[in-house]
Amino acid sequence: MKIQWNKRYTTISIYAILVVFVSLVFYKFIGNWEETKVFFRSTLSTLSPFIIGFLIAYFINPLVVWFEKLIGKIRIRKKSIKSLKAKRSLAILFSYITVLGFIIIILAFIIPELLNSLADTINKLPDLITELIDKINNFVNKSSIEFFDPKGINQFIDDNLNNIPAALNNVYDVFSNIAPSLLNFTKSFTFGLLNVLVGFIIAIYLLASKEKSLASFNKGIIALFRENTANSLLGILKDSHQIFSKFFVGKLIDSLIIGILCFIITLIFHIPNALLISVFVGVTNMIPYFGPFIGGFAGIILVFIISPIQALWFALIILGLQQFDGNILGPKILGDSTGLSPFWVIFAILVGGKLFGLIGMFLGVPFFAVIKNIIDKQINKKYEMKMHKKQEETMLDNMQTEIDEEVE
Repeated sequence: MKIQWNKRYTTISIYAILVVFVSLVFYKFIGNWEETKVFFRSTLSTLSPFIIGFLIAYFINPLVVWFEKLIGKIRIRKKSIKSLKAKRSLAILFSYITVLGFIIIILAFIIPELLNSLADTINKLPDLITELIDKINNFVNKSSIEFFDPKGINQFIDDNLNNIPAALNNVYDVFSNIAPSLLNFTKSFTFGLLNVLVGFIIAIYLLASKEKSLASFNKGIIALFRENTANSLLGILKDSHQIFSKFFVGKLIDSLIIGILCFIITLIFHIPNALLISVFVGVTNMIPYFGPFIGGFAGIILVFIISPIQALWFALIILGLQQFDGNILGPKILGDSTGLSPFWVIFAILVGGKLFGLIGMFLGVPFFAVIKNIIDKQINKKYEMKMHKKQEETMLDNMQTEIDEEVE
């Protein structure tokens, strides 16, 4: 006996089965949330080299494109390099040399500066405490209130310094307690460094075959979805790429300029730890709105430990730099790359930071900009359809009115 399938009921049944299956999977994930978190962490840990490799390739790609154009103009023995494979290989090589060289140079300057800053802070901290206590005592003595004796504080410090040999006997117990945490940190740092190295290798293959990979991806989208849906998805991905690339490249250039200006001005005003503070200000400037405050506040604390007067000057320098960045430099470089109002920028930073920490604060703005772009496009599309329909109805009504008038 041949079964007569009803296409409508068959489709409904398939959708019902899919809904039940998705609901069961969702319930399984929510009901075992701890296991779900472990599963996602394990999956992210496994895929982290590929994620890192994709991010490295994405960020280095503009530099690779620039080197490709530059190499294409170079002539060797009156012949230009026309092979795409040769240009791509040389462009990737020069891009890696540029990026890694820049990182090495920065670290070579920052690490000694950081160690010197820590040493200066440790050396000046007792004097700073004594000076602070003197000022407090002078203030309190005016009210005839007895306060701390700086000499007693110094005697207390000397007594504790003399007891250092006895305190060293407890090092073994302390080390026993922190050894597991230190081991876990070392393990995580080693695996993280290994993932970054593997990510750099994966990025080479992604950059070398980016056109082929992009063509395969577009082909898959067109094959899996209807023509209108595929075109919409490809358009959204293209807009998202433009938003992310404009934001990252623009913000990188903006932060680099701010960091250099900060270094030059702090050198002119003889601010201590100029290089370390300027690098920190430039890096934190990548975070919209809150980044300048984070970098400026940390810099003020570092300078204040050494010289409170110079900390005041540094605060004025940071205030001037951020006014220049927010009103002149930033709009000139970034323009309206995200299309978000200040309210939604702050909202994106807070939500991204809450969910994903510092990386979330950085990625939250372009991510929300992409979502806003998708929503705006859908709203505009629906609005245009309704307005077009309304215009057609109005035209039909006018035509009907004209016909009725002619008949009369």
